[in-house]
Amino acid sequence: MKGYSKIVVLFVLLALILPACGGAQPAATTTKDYLNMSWDQIVEEAKAEKELVFYMWWGEEYWKTAAQKFEEKYGIKVNVVIGDNNVDKLLAEKDSAVGTIDAQAFGGASVKTIIDGGLLYGPILPKMPSVANLDSKLGSYQEGVKTMGYLVPLYRNQTGFLYDPDKISNPPQTWDDLVKFVEENPKQFAFCDPNKGGTGQAMVFTAVVNLTGGLDQYAGDTELDQAKAAKWSAVWDWFNANKDNYVLTASNNESLDLLNQGAVSLIIAWDDDTLIAFSKGTIFKRAKMYIPQMGLPGGGDTVGIPKNAPHKAAALLFIDFLTSPEMQVEMNQMIGSYLARTDIATENALLPEEQRQKYGLPWYPAPYKEYGNEMFTQEVLMK
Repeated sequence: MKGYSKIVVLFVLLALILPACGGAQPAATTTKDYLNMSWDQIVEEAKAEKELVFYMWWGEEYWKTAAQKFEEKYGIKVNVVIGDNNVDKLLAEKDSAVGTIDAQAFGGASVKTIIDGGLLYGPILPKMPSVANLDSKLGSYQEGVKTMGYLVPLYRNQTGFLYDPDKISNPPQTWDDLVKFVEENPKQFAFCDPNKGGTGQAMVFTAVVNLTGGLDQYAGDTELDQAKAAKWSAVWDWFNANKDNYVLTASNNESLDLLNQGAVSLIIAWDDDTLIAFSKGTIFKRAKMYIPQMGLPGGGDTVGIPKNAPHKAAALLFIDFLTSPEMQVEMNQMIGSYLARTDIATENALLPEEQRQKYGLPWYPAPYKEYGNEMFTQEVLMK
């Protein structure tokens, strides 16, 4: 009996020791189900976690200001990391039981990668206290990718026509209006090379939508459909036929500069770039911006939580803080990005919310945007 007892003890010890010795064993991680907790419980869990790491690629001054205010309110430290707009680190850590990122902002180009890869925790959008007041279009799709609640709208941006009302009394509203304006006012309409800025991509998008049969045909495509892309020959024909009538600039900012100098009278511009130009005095105050009735593309950026984030509760609370009315307004004032919320107004709104909802169009899926850039170079710039 004594020998049998020793054998039992030995097996028990081995069972306890061996898992701890295996080098391939993952680090311990929480199994708490935050998505089924009350918001008050999440707040308490977040305070217990004490810190989080937030990744962003621009606007450092604002995000660090937001981090400081969050710490003052909740006692939770936010380590803001400003780096490239990519998902390399997230991909490198995807197989780790515990990662080093708690919340990360995402631009449209990376959304397909993270959604297809199942890299995010969630769905978190339905859990946000502000969900009913966040833009539903950006909350559903980003650059043509269905996000299924795993990403929370952080801010919006929108392209529009910016013009000099002293030179244009009746700005174009439809594609036919724009074509007529370009033909009758040579070198008065400008947009940038689509490889150099989003306003050029918006112009390619607009030509595609109006010359190939509308936007709906591209919805839901996760890869480039060659049959649909073949119809884009009409787009390149239009750009080539009108090379002497429009001005192609090297950047979004150059388009703004040309308008300010009086060299052109109508451009495609971003609302946030235009707001910054107004605040700096680099565009004349009489300039007016609008979204034409034919629509122009817009979208925005989002924020999500990696599946292996070590501080999920703190990340949820920080995202809620960033989408609060006071922080959304401060963001708009500091860096010009337009609010993701639709329930509050701001003095810096260049485009009315009603106009954004009615005429703002979602981008077609990212593969088409990339194709548009490549083909514009090949079929327009090189001819």
